[in-house]
Amino acid sequence: MTTTTLTPPRSNGRLMLALVVSLLALPFAIGAGLYFGGWKPARTIQHGQLLNPPVAFPVGSLLASNGQPLPGSELQGKWLLVLSLNGPCQAECVSRIDEMRRIQVSLNKDMGRLRRVVVSQHTEAPELAAASRQQPDLLLLAAPGQSLNANAGEARYQLHIVDPQGRRVMDYPPEVAAREVRADLDRLLKFAWTG
Repeated sequence: MTTTTLTPPRSNGRLMLALVVSLLALPFAIGAGLYFGGWKPARTIQHGQLLNPPVAFPVGSLLASNGQPLPGSELQGKWLLVLSLNGPCQAECVSRIDEMRRIQVSLNKDMGRLRRVVVSQHTEAPELAAASRQQPDLLLLAAPGQSLNANAGEARYQLHIVDPQGRRVMDYPPEVAAREVRADLDRLLKFAWTG
């Protein structure tokens, strides 16, 4: 009596290997197609306007509230939450300055990585002086003859996030809520290697 052994056809093994390789390569092919096709998601995670490329923050032209040039080390190596004013600071602006402090405090262990700054052409305004007295760690800077809010339209103020390299990375119009700014800051600080 002779025994015959059955061997599986070789084509089944090759077919299986080709199937596995194609399934592994499929996500890369789809991703490459979307990237080179220029597709972008309709909605992104951030709540503010992401500046791409980032814009340089004009540290060199800003003055301390006493009119003296700002020391270069004052803003170096920190993330900045900047409120830039287009005119006098009114009630909603004072409220936003208070919100900036609450945003920083809510960052818990990361609050030391952030510095709050107000940039205005009217640093002598009583509202700003009062805010500076109530919050001694608030940095009040003068911006003679210039505004960071060139594209803000009618907005009296705008909030900005500046990275430790001195680049404005995000802008926020007045209607963006403090919790949304805090969420963006939390995400930035979580994944940032600097500052």
